[in-house]
Amino acid sequence: MNIKEYIKKDGTKVYRTNVYLGVDSLTGKQVRTTATANSRKMCEIKANQAINKFIKNGSTVAREKTEFDNFEALALSWFESYKLTVKANSIRVVNNFLKIYILPELGTFKVDKITPTLLQDIVNKWAKNANTADIIKGRRERGKCKDYKLLLNIIKRIINYGMQLGAVSSNPAVQVIPPKLKSRTVNKIKFFDKDELKQFLKYLEGLKTTDNNIRRITLYRFLLATGLRIGEALALNWSDIDFLNRSVSVNKTIVQTLEERDKVQDSPKTKESHRVVAIDETTVSILKEWKAHQNKGTIPLADALVFSYNGKSYTYANESQILSKHFERAGVSKIGFHGFRHTHASLLMNNDVNPKEIQERLGHADYAITMNTYSHLAKDKKKDTAEKFSNILKSL
Repeated sequence: MNIKEYIKKDGTKVYRTNVYLGVDSLTGKQVRTTATANSRKMCEIKANQAINKFIKNGSTVAREKTEFDNFEALALSWFESYKLTVKANSIRVVNNFLKIYILPELGTFKVDKITPTLLQDIVNKWAKNANTADIIKGRRERGKCKDYKLLLNIIKRIINYGMQLGAVSSNPAVQVIPPKLKSRTVNKIKFFDKDELKQFLKYLEGLKTTDNNIRRITLYRFLLATGLRIGEALALNWSDIDFLNRSVSVNKTIVQTLEERDKVQDSPKTKESHRVVAIDETTVSILKEWKAHQNKGTIPLADALVFSYNGKSYTYANESQILSKHFERAGVSKIGFHGFRHTHASLLMNNDVNPKEIQERLGHADYAITMNTYSHLAKDKKKDTAEKFSNILKSL
């Protein structure tokens, strides 16, 4: 420590040193200060006190130390800030993680009493539950999810937030090692093969022409023709449909909120999900027929949701239940709404459409997502590839 001696104007001798405190955890900038005292020893003591105070305040000078009664108070304070930075669906998911997993385990603990050993035991228990839970219809029982690594990450973020506020000086969660999740089942993508698709479309043709049936037939065929997510389709307004250029502008989605109700979110799932999807002439005709039926032949005064009727919009949960009944009556696999999207991708993949075009059509953030998800569905092409190779050899 470089301590220098100075003589003041009044002749008094003082000692002063420049002190490097560290990098501010909030601003990312280096922080320095000075320590001055009447003796060299006291100057050194003041310098060390400044360093210790900076560390205890969460390595920041931007705010004073904040006290929290327990981990729950800290977590809820963090959650209020977190909600300002993410979309409604992320808020709902993290809220459930806090209520079901994190707060029951850690809520009553004093923040500074949480240790790496305590957290490791909790994460180990979550991992054991995930690895031994019964899996019914592809889902683990409630309270035994496989996302314990994500739970640990949320705990890390909460405690980091506490460090920024000076409530705690270190983060014990960084020392925790999450166990591996055992591979127990292969997640099979649900989609219609050609025969089931023909069977389902034939079933739709035979339905009675009621208002609800016409609306749902339009929805199902639209999803099959575009590969849109169900939330994206239910959020569409007629202004998003360009009949002249035969395209659909995907710019929002339906999400479930903390209040367990659906609402339109003014942006789709990801940045790449914001896209324009071309539609065929048949789909254009189906949409025009539905629009005329929806408006009962009148000119609409408002920009209604495409798949609403008489001013009423429909929730995902209700539509999903009715879709399941239609699958059952049609005698086909219950692939769910997302199965329409998978069916769309499978048909394109098996008909030599460029995977890059499929990626853009589906709104995937990465080309690898499209290939990893759908390349194995192109079963029809494997035999073609073998035949092509055989023909190449014959032509040599």
